[in-house]
This record gives sequence, structure tokens and C-alpha cells, in this order.
Amino acid sequence: MNNNIKLIVLFFITLLASCSSDAESDRDFTANKGFLKIGSQTVELSQGYLENYGIRGNAYNIDFSLRSKSISATEDGAVVYFELFSSLQNNLAKGDYSYGGFSEATAFTFTKWGQSLLGTNINTVKGALSVTNGVRIRPTGGTFKVAENGAKYKVSFTGKGIATVYKDGVITSTQNDVSFTMQYFGDVKKSEGKTFISTVKKSNSEFIEKDHSVLFN
Repeated sequence: MNNNIKLIVLFFITLLASCSSDAESDRDFTANKGFLKIGSQTVELSQGYLENYGIRGNAYNIDFSLRSKSISATEDGAVVYFELFSSLQNNLAKGDYSYGGFSEATAFTFTKWGQSLLGTNINTVKGALSVTNGVRIRPTGGTFKVAENGAKYKVSFTGKGIATVYKDGVITSTQNDVSFTMQYFGDVKKSEGKTFISTVKKSNSEFIEKDHSVLFN
């Protein structure tokens, strides 16, 4: 009798452990997961956004953004923004995207107007992204990879950029060829791109800043 009881108890312990493992696996699959790493600093990412700005040349101008759960003034947060050109009208096509120009609008490229920020008090003024204390980096090369683009997106980036460090909203230093990486697997919220909001002059050239308010709504 004692042996039978022990076997029954062992059976239920194994069953409960299996259910717990399955539940944990389900949670891992359904949760949005990702990170942005600039230098030695890493912040988790929790939500993705895709904005379709329509056709340009022979490709589609689609922006992909990510953000951490918090972007407050009290703890480090992160925002990732890439401007890309896809061969698909309403989605980022699977494949590797390389560094390219906005004027060329070539499918499977990303432009220099992307930016990633890591630090405290990430915000937007008239649509432009800013960080009060932390670093902003603009890509100068690398590979943006789209591995999945269905119900969930799986994307990653490895490359280098121009990093600008801010303290109390003031630039303290700038460094070239800073390595940064990003990974994300999870949901994306899709929307039609809003009207470009302002023209910004940089080094005798002009570009139109896009509205990043989707990240803060």
C-alpha cells in the first residue's frame, strides 16, 4: 500500500512539474522580448511599432520602432527607430537590410536617419526624439535582419554608429564607430505613417523629420 501511495504522489508531482514547464514555455512564447545594447549598457525592449509611409521609387518606406516599458526620468529606458525600404507594401520583407540612402529608396536598405536612444527621460519635442541623460546613436553601417514578419516579428541589428552623449540635455561628447546591437521578438502595432512634420538642416543638407509620437501614445 505504501509503495502504491508513493507512486501516486510521484505521478502527480511529475504531472504538476510538466504543467508548470508548459505554462512557463507559453509565457515565454507570448511575451514580447528584446534588448538594445550600446557599448556596455543594455536595456530590455517590450513593444514594437511599424509605420507605413507608402511607396517611394520601387520600394516601400516603412519605419520600425521599439521601446522599453519605461522611458521615465528615474530609470534607464530605450527607444529604437529605423527607417527602412521594403519590397512589400504593408510589411517588412524577410531578409537582410544594409545601409543605404533615402534618395535611392532601394529595397532591403535602411537609412542614416534612424536613431536609438538609451538613458533617462526619453521624450519627443515636435516629433524629434531626445534623451536628457544618456546616449543617442545614429547608424552608419551594419545589418538589420528580419527573420519573421507574421503574427509576431523577429528582428535584429548589429552594426556601428555615431554616438552622442547627453547630460542634463546638453551634448558632452561625440564618438564615431560605436558598436550597438538590438534584438526583438514579439508583437508590432501597425499604422499608416503620419505627415512629415518639419524640415531639419544637417551639414548643408535637408531632411524631413518624421513624427515619432506613436512611441509615446
